[in-house]
Amino acid sequence: MTKRKPEPKLLPADVPVEMPDLPHAFTITTEAQFKAIGDPVRNRILGIIQQHPATAKQIADRLNATPGAIGHHLKVLEQAGLAMIVARRVTRGIIAKYYTRTARLFNYAAPEGVRAALHPMLDIVNTTRDELAQALADGVPGLEEGFYMAGFPRVRLSKSKIEKYAQRIEAIKDNLLKEKPDSNGVVMGFGFAFFTQPNYVQSLGTSSAEAQSPKPAKRTRKQK
Repeated sequence: MTKRKPEPKLLPADVPVEMPDLPHAFTITTEAQFKAIGDPVRNRILGIIQQHPATAKQIADRLNATPGAIGHHLKVLEQAGLAMIVARRVTRGIIAKYYTRTARLFNYAAPEGVRAALHPMLDIVNTTRDELAQALADGVPGLEEGFYMAGFPRVRLSKSKIEKYAQRIEAIKDNLLKEKPDSNGVVMGFGFAFFTQPNYVQSLGTSSAEAQSPKPAKRTRKQK
């Protein structure tokens, strides 16, 4: 359990709640943190407070949930070190707490006991699929204007080319995260998976382990 920081002072009614400059990345390493982020509702909460501070009531309204349930999820995330209170304000006699994530990007570095049960890459891809499906269902402005891209090419590459493309994809992700949020802009998502294809796609009689795929150093990456 992460040690809780002192809560911020109460904001006057006329002072706006601002999004703090969050650290670039935080690495998830404990079983408690993996359990906290593994819940679908908490995953969606983290997506909301990645962009702007929000109270349990505000999040509940967006997710069609009760403030009590969202408040519980926020406490779990806070105790795991994944969410934090950045502002407090008295609203109708009640102290409203505004939460954000503790970092813009969460990386995975699962302990041995957790790695076998959890599949971070599948979690990323599943979350990407779910959010795209929701965006299409919502009819989000911009989607019909062409502000989305998707594809699934398969290409046989040499070890050097694989590493080259991996670095380029990583650079795109890092550059996106370095962008200063535009208060008048649209929140965009960038989901990706660059991986060795399964055996049935490889050459006949050649398994993926025998193919040219390199064995790069282990990387911990997750954007949520």
